[in-house]
Amino acid sequence: MHFDLPDIPEQTVTIVFGHGSPYTPHIYSDGPSESPHRYAEGALCIWYPYDPAEQQWTRRDGPAILLGLIVAHLLKEEWWRLTGEWPGQEAPHHTPEARS
Repeated sequence: MHFDLPDIPEQTVTIVFGHGSPYTPHIYSDGPSESPHRYAEGALCIWYPYDPAEQQWTRRDGPAILLGLIVAHLLKEEWWRLTGEWPGQEAPHHTPEARS
């Protein structure tokens, strides 16, 4: 699927469902990586991993919802890079693998 968004750098997104976490995708983008909401290995931190299941994406939500969350996250990252402000809610995430 290809989204053409003016003034946003072109990015390729990779969604990985691993053996260790078959229900939680790890999502990566090859675009700009400066973001307060990425894990140390570069995966996007789209939702707080310790939130209840109803506040996170699940397979039942389907791929369209996941893609919408990814696009929204990448737009928020771009806004943050331009303004220094993160639009929307933020949860503190001080896990060892998180950057922020």
